[in-house]
Amino acid sequence: MTESATTGGLVDPEVALHRQAETLGQRFPDVDRDELEDRVHETYERLKEDATIDAHLVAMTEKQVTEDLRRSGETVHVRSDGRA
Repeated sequence: MTESATTGGLVDPEVALHRQAETLGQRFPDVDRDELEDRVHETYERLKEDATIDAHLVAMTEKQVTEDLRRSGETVHVRSDGRA
């Protein structure tokens, strides 16, 4: 069953953050999934504290977590479909 990412025309942050953690899990398969969930939620909450507009918080969260993981030495795995 697939969860809807919208409620009343607005993105449901919990569903969107869970999807971001899943996406990051594919890009950083060596990082524990629970750690990714924690990082995504903590980063989102930290960014939300200072935000005056929250329209792009989920995207900003993914970018920040990605940068943090790279800075900590994690390797990004890019999926290859074998095409040239």
